[in-house]
Amino acid sequence: GTAPLRRLSTSRGLAMGPSLSASCGCRSGVRGCDDRPGFAHLSEFSPLLYVGNRYSAAAGDGFGAVISTVTPLGLGGVPAPQLSTCAIHFEDGHGGEDDDEVAVARASIVRGSDAVARAVADGQRTLVHCEWGQNRSGSICCAYAILHKGWAADDAIAYMQARNFADRQYVGQSPMSNKCFNEIMRHLEREHEDQLEDASVQKARPGDS
Repeated sequence: GTAPLRRLSTSRGLAMGPSLSASCGCRSGVRGCDDRPGFAHLSEFSPLLYVGNRYSAAAGDGFGAVISTVTPLGLGGVPAPQLSTCAIHFEDGHGGEDDDEVAVARASIVRGSDAVARAVADGQRTLVHCEWGQNRSGSICCAYAILHKGWAADDAIAYMQARNFADRQYVGQSPMSNKCFNEIMRHLEREHEDQLEDASVQKARPGDS
């Protein structure tokens, strides 16, 4: 099976208090696609991993790997595709995806999670970003935790949500709110568990070729 379930060290409610007074994105009317630096640190997934919005690559400092699901923007609001080290573009249908769109999203999320794993293994400070830093980028980071770190899907989703609320405040804040993407996370967990079980069974049969 997978590694033991990870538990949050800080509750979402406790984490929100100091962050609100520090950034005040909600009070200033800043949307999640426009707040800066616009990223959250996912230290329990990896100390090197961050998830953010379209400005995060330009507003952040020292990202060695930038995995983009949309074209990043420079600080002046001009598209800056050169900031990406890996482009994996796909759409966020906010839970209304059809079967073809779900298949594209799943393949993109898995590809992104593998890109995160390679970057982190290389010791690179890694940013995954989309438009708002909520669903597409969050799903890639959660898939990395599920497939490469042994997290349970619902724990990974809850952690991503908690870190978003801890590090950012903005209008329209609803991290990991795409139900289709969240169901993909749960499917990935089940498939990963099945693969681990099959591998364990094969290992237990030393006489098999």
